[in-house]
Amino acid sequence: MIDRFDNLSVNILPLATKLTPLQGRRYTLSHSEATGEWLVSIGLKGSKQITSFDLQNVIQAEWTTKMGEYVLLGKINIDSEANDKKLAQIRYMIYQKELPFLIKMIINSDRPFFNYYPLLLDAPIHIEFQSTSSQLYQTLFMGTPRKYLIEESVNT
Repeated sequence: MIDRFDNLSVNILPLATKLTPLQGRRYTLSHSEATGEWLVSIGLKGSKQITSFDLQNVIQAEWTTKMGEYVLLGKINIDSEANDKKLAQIRYMIYQKELPFLIKMIINSDRPFFNYYPLLLDAPIHIEFQSTSSQLYQTLFMGTPRKYLIEESVNT
């Protein structure tokens, strides 16, 4: 598992800012196999993300409400283009192992937002594994953003 964010870039798409919106704020975490770089794009529903051809979307998450409470709902598509069930199972196992790191990248890429809305630090995170296989299609509770926030070191 990767522990550092050396290869992480953040892109705030138009109409979103560091602090707004809350409802419908969407994150797309993409990865480049060629360069090892990660990109978190922060935008709104329907925002057009311009990425290079070598970036693959890994996880999408969005702030929404369920039963009157804010929830960060993420989605990961584990099916391959070839619709290979064995490959989907392997991807599922990899994503399950790496999921805490993926969430940590999203949460820490939007620190000013969480400073502005501190109550969201205790909002639940649900991640939906999407698959055509009923055995792999499931939703996991992954804790709250507070669990993934990295303490900033202060040099005095």
